[in-house]
Parts: sequence; C-alpha cells; structure tokens
Amino acid sequence: MGNMLKLSILFFCSYFLLTACSEPIPASKVTDISDIKAVIDIYQTLTDENDNSISVSLYDRKGKMFGNDSVNITVNDKKIEYKIVQGLYYTKSYLYHTEKIAPKNNQYEFQIQLANGKTFFLGSVPSLKLSSSRNIIYEEEASLNKDFSIHWSGLQDVNVLYLSKTVKVNTKEKNNIETFMEQPGDTLKIGPAGTYTLKKEKFSKPGETLDILGFEFTAEKTGTVNPQLLKGSSSKISGNHDEHANFK
Repeated sequence: MGNMLKLSILFFCSYFLLTACSEPIPASKVTDISDIKAVIDIYQTLTDENDNSISVSLYDRKGKMFGNDSVNITVNDKKIEYKIVQGLYYTKSYLYHTEKIAPKNNQYEFQIQLANGKTFFLGSVPSLKLSSSRNIIYEEEASLNKDFSIHWSGLQDVNVLYLSKTVKVNTKEKNNIETFMEQPGDTLKIGPAGTYTLKKEKFSKPGETLDILGFEFTAEKTGTVNPQLLKGSSSKISGNHDEHANFK
C-alpha cells in the first residue's frame, strides 16, 4: 500500500512538472491566423480616452498561451510590447501590453504579423464615449435611518451598475476590535440617465450595520475579431466611474 501511494505521488508530481514546465508551440510553427486564439482586453478611463491599458493574449490550438519577439502586434500602427511574466509553480504568461494609445476614428485597430512575415487583421474595438462623475448625484455621508438614492445623467456608453457593501459585523464580545466584511451587491443593467433607490430595510441583515455602499458605473463594449481566428477569440473594452457613500 505504501509503495502504491509513493508511486501515485511520484506520478502526480512528474505530471505536474511536465505540464507546468512544458513550453507552448514555437512561434515558427504558427503560420496562419487560423492557428491562433486571440483575446483582446482594453481598459479606458471615462474621462480621458488616451488614458488606457491594452492587453492581447495569444493561444495555440492546444489552448496554451504563447508569444515571441518574432510575432508582432500593433494597435493603431503602434507596436505593442511583448513580455514574459513569470508566475508561481514554474508557470509563465506570454503577454502583449501597452498603455496610452490614442484611438483613431473612435476605434482601436489591431494587426498581427506572424514569424513568417504574414500580416493579418486581428481585431477592432470601439473607444468609449467620455462622461463626468459630476453627473452622479448622491449623499456622500448618508444616514442609516432613511432610503438612499443615486441619480445620474449624461453617462454616455455606461450600461452596467455594480453595487457592493462593506458592513460592520456586530459581535457580542466586549472589546475594541471592530470587524468589517465586504459583500457583493446587485448588478443592474442601466442607461446613461436614471435613478436607483436602496430602501433602508435592505441596507444590511440582522447582526450587521451598513458602513460603505460602493457603486461602479461601468461602460462595457465588445469589438470584432478576425473570423478566421480560433473559437473563443474575443475583444472587449470597459471603463468606469467608481463611487462610494459612507453611512452613519
């Protein structure tokens, strides 16, 4: 029984090391856009379209992330830096990343050049329309004894409202230590103008007291990708106005 256990552990460790350390397919063997899955992810602030962070991840047919200096990706004719990020347990991430790229004609256009010199359209993502958090009206210091309302207007492209709570947990122990806990709240589909009201009865559960209500007004859009890319390829952009209210 002991020897079987040792063999099982040895087999598991060997499999883990082989899986963790195995390299993705060499870039030279990726000869066509149809050999690749691409995931394009952009974060853009809603107050400055040039304040953005752009990442592209490439995967081979086996689902392994790959990249190489000989595979070049550009966005709006600007080369995206290729980097290898060392992770835990011998893992590596191969990432193309850049920041502060101005959109052209309200678009981010991506091209890829493979190691064999072939160039392809990779994807296109629309930029987000700008808006101001000053158009979000609420009481920053709110009362626990009345309903809480948020009003907003002119938030172009904003289409999701994420709510979260920080509550103080009421304990029976008599000490000076206070315990706080973060809790997810509702996720609402919204438009550029509207009102949201949270009834005071919904602030918290018995044994808890609402301390902070967070609300993230988020704009999310999807773009297009080359239809020849592997299944699962995607492109998206998001940005938000992050606000919160304190309760007493």
